[in-house]
Amino acid sequence: MRDRISHHLRGNVVAYVALFVALSGGTAYALDGSNTVFSDDIVNGEIVTEDIGDGEIATGDLRGRSAVTRTIADGDAATEKLADGAVTPRKLACEGSDVDDVMVTVGPLCVDRYEASIWDAPVGGNQITGPIPCSPNGQDCDNIYARSVAGVEPATHITWLQAQQALANAGKRLPTNAEWQIVVAGTPDSTDCNVKSGSLANTGAHPACVSDWGVNDMVGNLGEWVADWDEQSFTNAVWFSGDTSSIGRASGEPSTAWPGGLVVGGDYADGKRAGPFKLGAAHRPWNFAKVIGFRGVLG
Repeated sequence: MRDRISHHLRGNVVAYVALFVALSGGTAYALDGSNTVFSDDIVNGEIVTEDIGDGEIATGDLRGRSAVTRTIADGDAATEKLADGAVTPRKLACEGSDVDDVMVTVGPLCVDRYEASIWDAPVGGNQITGPIPCSPNGQDCDNIYARSVAGVEPATHITWLQAQQALANAGKRLPTNAEWQIVVAGTPDSTDCNVKSGSLANTGAHPACVSDWGVNDMVGNLGEWVADWDEQSFTNAVWFSGDTSSIGRASGEPSTAWPGGLVVGGDYADGKRAGPFKLGAAHRPWNFAKVIGFRGVLG
């Protein structure tokens, strides 16, 4: 960098020295430590981006906390130069694709506050409430986008394979079952949630059905795909806190040889079987049902 700055300033420096010698008849002497340019020798704006070659300023050139870059327009994000030279992003708020795509912070994750709905664009656009306009296997699903929007009909009749593509198109993914269990903590296991109405409700229509993290409708309304698969199973058993599971083969049950995508939380017709610990693997990843939806995470 020193050589580039020196090269940039040399013409002016030589001209000033020549003018000094010509007018005064004196002799010009170099400063101790020739080619040194001090900060007060540089007028604001005299060194611009174009004056600095690619790679001439590296992380190792910065000491301690000598460089701090912040995005301060809305305070949503900041990046700090740490003492050991690492640059670590620090996200202060979770944001979806636009102001209507609402996410909340849950530990290290950003999580959709509402059950996902399907749209024909990542921002704005039109909601898709009918059949999903791509193959159940998800291979051509580059035209659907999952968003977390309040007061709309959440997506149903969507396969696991379509759901993960809709999320990927929006920069998100399905949560794992372990992550989902973190997020559901504190959600009421009661009729505060839509567990026995027999019909689908819009997102956020049951405001008391919210987790300790501020995430809505994780119990009831729709069962939700999570990222995990197991062997397809139809055997229901009450296993914890009154909630049921149907994963793994029961004794004597023949193997199906098919995978089943995990569905958690229970739906609007599950009654007491719904809850934070309800899970099952009865549906193959390329199957869909009117009682299954999903939500996304970042992180």
